[in-house]
Amino acid sequence: RRVVAEDRAKRTVRKLLRFLSVVGVLALAVWFMLSPYMSVNELEIEGVASSDAPAILASESLVPGRPLILISTSGIEEALEADPWVVNADVSRHWPDRVTVSVTERLPRAWVETADGWARRAEDGEAVPSASEPDNTLGWVRLPEVAAGEAATREEVLGGVDFLMSLPEELARATSLRVEGTEMWGVVDGWQVRLGRPVDMTAKALSLVALLQQGVEPGSVIVLIAPTHPSVDTPGDGAGAEEAEEGEG
Repeated sequence: RRVVAEDRAKRTVRKLLRFLSVVGVLALAVWFMLSPYMSVNELEIEGVASSDAPAILASESLVPGRPLILISTSGIEEALEADPWVVNADVSRHWPDRVTVSVTERLPRAWVETADGWARRAEDGEAVPSASEPDNTLGWVRLPEVAAGEAATREEVLGGVDFLMSLPEELARATSLRVEGTEMWGVVDGWQVRLGRPVDMTAKALSLVALLQQGVEPGSVIVLIAPTHPSVDTPGDGAGAEEAEEGEG
């Protein structure tokens, strides 16, 4: 019985030693992962101009000295993309001590008027922080009947922004677009421009630039319903619009 008891005690001691060894290894691994050797030493941030990315990173505890293992890259990306300036964010850990943050920000492309007032909007139609009244730094798109919450998906907004982005900067600043019935119209540097439906707006902008370079009689209406067949209605002449409509069909 004494021999059996001694063998049992030895097995118990061996099991305890193995357990303590495993616990020791795990504790050492945890200590190492939480140590300064595996913590943020380099934090690289790219693409930030208008967003509040540095403050967001600080609020998410992405700061020098933070252990990399405790950093939730997906959570930080979501927090960054909640900023209206940010289109996309990518957060990457590079072991042992570096984190890179790449941010793609929206750029204001047009002043857009909706039922809630004026706001600058990016090329994807989303609003970015701005003053409550427009200025002459960007072209205008006037859609006072459109709800602000719907603006980002409305083709009038997206088409209008595309049109302004495709114009030379100085010409875009001197442009105001509006909707009349089912068509978009614009005043471009004093010229009345009939755009038709808000489709092929880049092609229409390029066609307009080409026409203006050729010279247009004062008081004319430029018709761009079909951008490959533009026309000009001179004062007292309505043939151009009819020809453009036939071309579109």
